[in-house]
Amino acid sequence: MHQYQSISSIRRLRLAAALMCVRCLLSAVFLVVLADSLILCDLELALIGIGLIGLTLLVGCFQWIAASESHCPLCRTAVLMNNKCAKHKRVRRFMGSHRLPVAVSILFRKSFICPFCHERTTLEVRTHKRQLRSLVAGRLK
Repeated sequence: MHQYQSISSIRRLRLAAALMCVRCLLSAVFLVVLADSLILCDLELALIGIGLIGLTLLVGCFQWIAASESHCPLCRTAVLMNNKCAKHKRVRRFMGSHRLPVAVSILFRKSFICPFCHERTTLEVRTHKRQLRSLVAGRLK
């Protein structure tokens, strides 16, 4: 298992994953609201749907910014971006997306499998050998 070097990398990855899940939920909500407004011919509901489209685009922009800085510690590829890189042959997909299972896994399992190198990564900060040695030496004294 691979680990990150800093807590800020983990925070960026969690933020990007949360924003991706919120964006997917908002997309579903605005589609339902717009369809309902067309069926009921309700102008106020249509305006709410248009507002939800704007909110979805805004969350998408923030998600894109956060995801561009969150990388796999092994292959250094942005795991929550729509890269044109080749995916691993055993990558899982949900609703046609390879990023959504990664985002859900980041939020709920605190680990993920990179869709590009197919290696498991835990969302923990890696302890260096020097830190371990000094910690063990401090306990022995």
